[in-house]
Amino acid sequence: MSNTNINLPTQTSSVLQNDTVSSCSTSKLQEKTQLLRSRCMNSLREVKSQFKFLTETLQDLGTMPIFKRTFSQDLDLLEQYLTKDILSQTDCKTILTKIKTTFENAFNSEFKERMQKYRRFDAQSFKDAMICNMDSIGKYMLDIILHQQWTPHLLKQKKLMQIKEDHSNPIPSLNIDSLKVDLVLIQNTCSEKEDTNSKTASSKSKENSLDSATKDVHAIKYKMSKAKERCMTYF
Repeated sequence: MSNTNINLPTQTSSVLQNDTVSSCSTSKLQEKTQLLRSRCMNSLREVKSQFKFLTETLQDLGTMPIFKRTFSQDLDLLEQYLTKDILSQTDCKTILTKIKTTFENAFNSEFKERMQKYRRFDAQSFKDAMICNMDSIGKYMLDIILHQQWTPHLLKQKKLMQIKEDHSNPIPSLNIDSLKVDLVLIQNTCSEKEDTNSKTASSKSKENSLDSATKDVHAIKYKMSKAKERCMTYF
């Protein structure tokens, strides 16, 4: 048996409206967060690609092995932080600042002169591009954290709205099938009462008929007795 529920129109429309608005807001926020994650990881891949170019270009530089090992480890650690379900602003910001500082110090002290003198290309443009991608990582990272902080807020707001609607509309829904069952029970009960009343009335009618017949017999016997007594007196 299927259940068919009838709710008050005002309650239904209000709950659905609030629930839809909250669900849409949460869904859009989650989609935006995924988009920011994708862009953040793209910027990180760009930094890794530029880092690879730098190490291959200056592989004969004596200080490159130390820089390469340290910088590579920090990039891997940053990637681990950025791929977590919940980003830690402290961890991500700390390691990103370290990466940026390490690169700028090494570039300004040795890499820039080496690249301009022996490789003959614009070292400053390379540095600017590298820093720009690092700044993009930082920007997307902060946006992701902000969106993550808003998601629980929206879910909490949705829950509060549902509780508010429940308290403001305490009338429960009506179950049609339940009403049908109750109606059948009531009808059966009424029919049983009618049958009982009918039987009672019939029984009383029979009792009345018997009483009437008994009275008639006694009357006849009485009349016959009186007639017999008159006959005996006459003779």
